[in-house]
Amino acid sequence: MLDVQNLCKSFDKEPYLISLTFQVESGECLALLGKNGAGKTLLLNLLATLIEPTSGSVSIAGYDAFSNLKQVRPLIGYVPVAFEGYPELSAAAYLDFFAAAYRMERRERTTAIDAVLDLMDIEPLRDVKIGALSTGERQRLLFAKTFLHEPELWLLDEPLAPLDARGQIEMIELLNELRAMGKTVVIATNQIDDVPRLCNKVGILNEGQFAVFNTLSQLEREVAADNPVPNWLVNLFFEITEDAP
Repeated sequence: MLDVQNLCKSFDKEPYLISLTFQVESGECLALLGKNGAGKTLLLNLLATLIEPTSGSVSIAGYDAFSNLKQVRPLIGYVPVAFEGYPELSAAAYLDFFAAAYRMERRERTTAIDAVLDLMDIEPLRDVKIGALSTGERQRLLFAKTFLHEPELWLLDEPLAPLDARGQIEMIELLNELRAMGKTVVIATNQIDDVPRLCNKVGILNEGQFAVFNTLSQLEREVAADNPVPNWLVNLFFEITEDAP
C-alpha cells in the first residue's frame, strides 16, 4: 500500500530526513518514534503530499504520489496533532463542509455525518461550535471528518495525546478496527508504552534517519531475547536517542 524509496527532505540545503526507505502494507500499523524535532511530523506531511520531498519517491496504492495527486489524495486520511480554524462552525456544519468537498451528494452527506458522529460518540455535540469544544472533543471531530471519505491510508500525529484515559482506550480499539478492515496506518507518537497495543512495525528516527525499522515481533526477539523486560522498547528508544531513562 505505502512504498517509500530513498526519501529525503532538506530546507536551505540542511538535511532533515535522509534516504528513508520502507513499506507498510494493508492491515499494518507503523509507529514513528523519535525525540521532538526528529522529523516525525515532517515525514507525515510528506506522506500526506502536503509538502514535496527534495528527492526520493512515495508510492500509495501503486501510484507515484506526487505525480498523481488527484488519484492519491482521496486515499489519504490525515489527522494532525492540533485542530486549527473554524471556531464559529458547529460540529455538523464542519463535517458537512468537508463532505461537500469530498463531492458527496446531499443525502449521502446527511447519512455519513450521522454515522461518524455516532461512531466517534459526539452526536450530542453536533450543534456545538468548534470553539467551545474541549481538546479531546476536537480530536474526536477530526477523526469523524477523516472517516467521511473512508481513506485507505491513515496518517496520525499523536492521536492519543489529547484524549483522557477512556478516550485513549476507545481510540486504541478504533485504530485496531481500522487494521482489521485492511487499512494502512502510520502513527507518529511519543507514547511508547501504547505502541505494542497499536502497531506491528516500528521506526525510530534519529538524526534524520531510521536508526531502527522492523516489525515489533522481530525487534522483541532481537532486543529482549536475552533479557526479557516489559519496557524493552522504551529501553531501546533511550539507547538509540542517547538519553537516560
